[in-house]
Amino acid sequence: MDLPPLSKEQLSTVLQSSRSPIELYNTLVEYEGEACLMSTTDSDVSELLSLFYSTFFFAHLLTDQIYEARAMTQRMPQGLSQNDPSLQNCLTLLRAVWQRKYESIYKILRELPWPELLRPAVESYETYFQEKTLKEVSHAYEAIRPATAANYLGLDTAAAEQGDPAVIQKFTAVGWVWDESTRLLHPKPIPMAPEKDTRLYDEMSQIMALVGKHGG
Repeated sequence: MDLPPLSKEQLSTVLQSSRSPIELYNTLVEYEGEACLMSTTDSDVSELLSLFYSTFFFAHLLTDQIYEARAMTQRMPQGLSQNDPSLQNCLTLLRAVWQRKYESIYKILRELPWPELLRPAVESYETYFQEKTLKEVSHAYEAIRPATAANYLGLDTAAAEQGDPAVIQKFTAVGWVWDESTRLLHPKPIPMAPEKDTRLYDEMSQIMALVGKHGG
């Protein structure tokens, strides 16, 4: 079935109706050809394309398609990507994710000026990235300093180094063991269970649906 033409209203509808990031991604893939044919000389069209490509970018990240996200940024209208603040932020984030600069990733997500319409997707990705990183770290270390663990999750490293109970609890809540005598955390491997990923995607889709309420 043919999709309605790409517009802010239709993009909002897609965001509302998508039940998961992969469904959102698959729908936006269908619109990329149409987006490529749009002229960026019209300011309204440029605004639509900025929203489309920014949302498409986060749909890539939320489905863990980093290589594909990089390729997508090469297909965007270069004049738009070089001048649009939102797309510039996306490119900055992509570089940090590509280089696995954890501290920079959280700083970019939390501090750069993202459009209000895109903010739910930004917050969804922060949650997704934290949970994904926590799982990876839990399998990579037998013991880890609290500050190092906190850095991976964008938490307060100074507080972690001092053994702040609020920070330590973030890790013990998922089964890690805190050794007060050595001041080390001992990770418990967190299963990469598909059902957890499905639950996370369901939570994200609810957040993404909020974006549609701001459309129009």
